[in-house]
Amino acid sequence: MIGGRDVIIPTTRGADALDLAVRSVMHLWPNAVIEDPGSGETFRPYDDIRFAGRHEILVFRDPKAADLWEHLGPDRSLDGTLIHFLVSDTELTVAIDATPVPQVDAFVEALRESLTPGLDRAAAQKTARR
Repeated sequence: MIGGRDVIIPTTRGADALDLAVRSVMHLWPNAVIEDPGSGETFRPYDDIRFAGRHEILVFRDPKAADLWEHLGPDRSLDGTLIHFLVSDTELTVAIDATPVPQVDAFVEALRESLTPGLDRAAAQKTARR
């Protein structure tokens, strides 16, 4: 993810928002590798994760993508293979590529709608360039 963007979704759901985000991305990427970058723990399957106390999760598209990220770091050839979630008391930040593949863009929009029902899109969306 070089020159990515942060999609900030207002929510006070904390760990539940992070749980929903990871559960949802598993539908997009069924072979995903999930990692807590703070502890270095990796999870496969999803059921192994305890979200309480976690504030950040990386989701790699598949084991090959996770290995390539480990060896290459942020390389353009890996665009579309990582989604980074960060949660606080007031928002869920979804870090994605600057120009995400359509499936990732649709995933983020569906996640936003799930976490902010009833809010108009302009009010719910705040995007910052990194």
